[in-house]
Amino acid sequence: MKKLILTFMCCATGLITVAQTNFRHISFDEAIAAAKQENKMVFIDFYTDWCGPCKMMAKEVFPQKKVGDYFNEKFVCVKFNAEKEGKELAARYQVKAYPTFIVLNTKEELQLDIKGAANADDFIAKVDAGLDPEQSPARMEARYNSGERTPELINRYALSYLEQGKETEGFKILDDYFASLTDAQRLSTPNAFLFTRYTIDLDNPKAKFMVAHRNEFDPSVSAAIADKIARLYHSKLVSYFSGYMLRENKYKEEEYKTLKKEIQDLDLDKNYEYAPMFNLIECRVKNDDATFLSMCAKEFNTLNSTDRDLLIMNLTRLINAEDKATLKAMSEFIRERLSILNPNAISLAGRTLDSIESKLKEK
Repeated sequence: MKKLILTFMCCATGLITVAQTNFRHISFDEAIAAAKQENKMVFIDFYTDWCGPCKMMAKEVFPQKKVGDYFNEKFVCVKFNAEKEGKELAARYQVKAYPTFIVLNTKEELQLDIKGAANADDFIAKVDAGLDPEQSPARMEARYNSGERTPELINRYALSYLEQGKETEGFKILDDYFASLTDAQRLSTPNAFLFTRYTIDLDNPKAKFMVAHRNEFDPSVSAAIADKIARLYHSKLVSYFSGYMLRENKYKEEEYKTLKKEIQDLDLDKNYEYAPMFNLIECRVKNDDATFLSMCAKEFNTLNSTDRDLLIMNLTRLINAEDKATLKAMSEFIRERLSILNPNAISLAGRTLDSIESKLKEK
């Protein structure tokens, strides 16, 4: 019986191993040798102990079966701490951000360099595209200059610029492509990426088209389109809610009223109750600090967790006070609510508190 149980455990362990990325505990030289023997390339994950996105990839992405199936078939996978045992290797391949993932051939030549975390599907797609000769930067440029305008090429070519921080060039490719399409082409499913991935604000032709034609997209992408529209409107409203528009002297009553009406006309407030945000924005415009802070206390628990965090973190922008009574009330307001903030927001709330309470200590 014990032997049977042991056999079962070994089989189960084997199944788990197959279902995740097999990072081998071997040296760099051993990885190159194994790649030569197995006719594969080498995939290296450079991480650090303090890197949050590195931990996310290790915990949420690489254990997935589809990720393991993809990487185990094509690569000898290894990972090195870029500040410890992998320090010299990281310097050799000019690794300066974390996580960084590189692919090498058996001659130790760099074939692909990817920085940052991504979800499983996007990460596999990035690696696949990066190793496809047809999607090399030089080849994509040649294809684009020859007049090719497929959704796949536009998506990948623009992304290649954006990943280099060349936003002007990347968005010009996207905007030129969008402008060249008929309405029917814009609504086609292969072109949905223009809206779901590359539409980042409401003051943009792509956003205006998406909102105007929101009910005409294919059902396969309609949910993603609706979600994108909701997030864009929320983001726009946050510029008022956070105090940015007031502090930068950009607040215009008519523009705010138009935004509010659009949110209501689109029924966006059915999925999320926007009334508390409206109330706080309008109270801040019309009332003094004490009245606004009282409204914050009244509406705080009706906000979702993200907007609660935003309110706390922007309180010193919303209330630019110097008098001790207001500062004390602001400090108490934050301290009473620290326990219900998201963990990531607590440290930022602490900085806000430091700013407020340092003024309280001044004579």
